[in-house]
Amino acid sequence: MTTDLEGKLLKAKIELMSRSPFISTIALSLRHMITDKCATADVCGTTIRYNPTFLEKQSVIQFAGLMAHECWHVAFQHLARRGNNDPLVWNAAADYVINFMLTKAGFEIPKGGLLDSKYDEEWTTDAVYEDLMKNKQDYSNIMLDLNDEDGEGGDSPNKKLSIDSEITNIIIRARTQSLASGKNIKGDIPDEILRTIDELLNPKLPWQVILHKFLDTRVKEDYSWARKNRRYHSAYMPSLYSHGLGNLTFAIDTSSSVSEEELQEMLSEIKGIQQTFNPESMRIIDCDAIIHKVYEVTQGMDILDLDFHGGGGTSFLPVLDYVDKHPTQALIYFTDLYGEDEMDPVDYPVLWICNSDHKPATIGETIYVDHYCPTV
Repeated sequence: MTTDLEGKLLKAKIELMSRSPFISTIALSLRHMITDKCATADVCGTTIRYNPTFLEKQSVIQFAGLMAHECWHVAFQHLARRGNNDPLVWNAAADYVINFMLTKAGFEIPKGGLLDSKYDEEWTTDAVYEDLMKNKQDYSNIMLDLNDEDGEGGDSPNKKLSIDSEITNIIIRARTQSLASGKNIKGDIPDEILRTIDELLNPKLPWQVILHKFLDTRVKEDYSWARKNRRYHSAYMPSLYSHGLGNLTFAIDTSSSVSEEELQEMLSEIKGIQQTFNPESMRIIDCDAIIHKVYEVTQGMDILDLDFHGGGGTSFLPVLDYVDKHPTQALIYFTDLYGEDEMDPVDYPVLWICNSDHKPATIGETIYVDHYCPTV
């Protein structure tokens, strides 16, 4: 690497720092190599490679655009997301998305880079790929830069997994830096990446799994000297004793927003909780804007055959008032959350299971059913 190219590399990094906190953080987190092992420039794992002859022809501004281009491949996780897609067409789709972003932001991209105003900010990489596959072209002679044949990843699954994990950490760190800079994050980071970051930070588990985890934390297990461990006859050893679940209260919002199918799914899950956790007592509250009925669940009761009323509006206050007078170990509320936005804090755990895209409740924890997700 010549001194001139080293200096150009440093100046390009500084240029990125003045433009985008997000992408410059990624650039500073990656390894940069100037080598004749690549024809122009490419990215493999956490390494960006630049051909010295190609680099000599680029100005510092053009080099900054080139560096940003390769860094955006990392940010979009294009290599990891490629899967079984055609490598050349996928690379072309990724380049179309990135180059439109860069030119719109005022960057210069290298001559010969793929650019089409058709593929504006509304297009995701997957959508562009599908469009290109409808009229597949030969991209073998175009500057393509997603490389996994001669880089850090090699053929080791463990090595690739480690690199993917490192890239994830880099992306999250870059988002944090962008937020700390005070810059409008939506102007700095594309929606496609923001969605990916949200999935990384807030993995969407099935609501039933989260509900069981919520209840698991309410089951206190410890070693108790009050009960002799029958496995040890000659010594008095403590036994592992589960205090288990006491009283659970389930509220089902039977307003017009809850379908019969969703109601049956909720009741099936409550029945499964009864069988799995065997709480000392359970109540199921049929409610909308008022409480229609409170069912005291017994072992012989068929929960799936319970009658529910509802069909009106929604208010959470009647249920919260009821629980204040009838203490519970936890309240699990099935609802679309279109009721009161502000509620007074309570001194018991509340888990809202939401079947809409309403923002989270202001008290307790909120989880979302399947394809629903918050609007914030």
